[in-house]
Amino acid sequence: MSIHQPQPTSPSWARLRSLHTDESGVISLLTVFVMMGCTWLLLWIFNSARQLDSKVQLQIAADAAGQSGVGILARGMNAIAFANQLEAELFAAISIMQAAESTPAATSPQLALLPVFEEILSGNGVEPRDRPIPAFRRDVIEVIPPLAEELTRNIGRANGVWRGPDAATNPDGPQGPLLAALWSTSGSPIGQANELDPRTRTLPVVDPSPLGWDAPYLSDPQAALVQARRERRQLANRYLRPWADDLAAGDQDLSDLLVGRSGRFLTRLLNEVYPDTNLPVQLRSPSPNSDALEADLMFVTTTYRQHKTPMAARMFRNPNATHAPAMAVAQVHLFLPLDRYVCCPWTEVRIDPRTGREYTVVFMQGWPREWSASTQNWQAKLVPVTAPGLGTILTSTPSPGTGPSWGSLSPRQLDELVHQ
Repeated sequence: MSIHQPQPTSPSWARLRSLHTDESGVISLLTVFVMMGCTWLLLWIFNSARQLDSKVQLQIAADAAGQSGVGILARGMNAIAFANQLEAELFAAISIMQAAESTPAATSPQLALLPVFEEILSGNGVEPRDRPIPAFRRDVIEVIPPLAEELTRNIGRANGVWRGPDAATNPDGPQGPLLAALWSTSGSPIGQANELDPRTRTLPVVDPSPLGWDAPYLSDPQAALVQARRERRQLANRYLRPWADDLAAGDQDLSDLLVGRSGRFLTRLLNEVYPDTNLPVQLRSPSPNSDALEADLMFVTTTYRQHKTPMAARMFRNPNATHAPAMAVAQVHLFLPLDRYVCCPWTEVRIDPRTGREYTVVFMQGWPREWSASTQNWQAKLVPVTAPGLGTILTSTPSPGTGPSWGSLSPRQLDELVHQ
């Protein structure tokens, strides 16, 4: 049986030979691979953009929550400073009013306030630590930290509100709620410490009074008492002149007389009537250069949320999703700002009318420069994250049911979670 083979000159032989050189349809095959590559690249760009957007929103939430939470702590410090100033002003007012007797200022209607002022200081027979102003300070110390923690949590969650199509029924979105927590740099959640213990309370102040709540915890009671008495007298002396001017009603000679006569009344009040009570609270760290300031005035905010589900999840996988939720961290400084220059002009040359000499006036904002708990200018600002206890904070849960379950994370995993 013979097999028919096409002759080299036959049409079938020509078609067989053309198979090796025919390229029709190859572009379709290349298009498939190109489209697959472009699709993969497009999905990669989409996932990267969504991951970056999620990280930015998480960091914004951490910054906003931290600024707001520590801002509440700053308001608490300013409230305490106001109470210190008010107490000193009451001493000055009572001294001036007592000095006004047998003077033309004795007819001033303001003297009707003298019994009220005296009752505020004396407390009408209650314990010294339960008198109106000390009780107000204690309430601030106890109430402000939980409020700061609650505001931090609420501001963080508000920054993570879902704006998708089902936002009305699912405000947290597919990633779940955005959780925020406020910490001290030692790793303790704010709002959960014993605020009655001056060694661990959030607001870094101490009551130096021997009859106050903090008396059992004072390491050097006598030094604290001496410092508080000195500060109280300085504060009271500042208010003598304003109260004397009010009672004198524009009579400068009478005002000078009241200030001169008030000295002995003020000394009697401070040294005899209230030597160990109605004292201003002090900062826990008396020096602005103390190493303890990092623990007293620095706070860390952390925000957590579930990772976004990547598009084409079988092709793209987030390796950090199995370790812990996405998170961001911010550090906030509670501080007293320095007095700043005011422009313009910065300075002005004036002439002293008494001596005829020129002198230069530098224009400043007029903020107080004292480093104390009686300065009503506490503020909060974001600073670089340098807390030594950051590792402890990032591997801790703020409270049961409010944060992620971390388990054991390596330093590299922590770095990836924070900087992803």
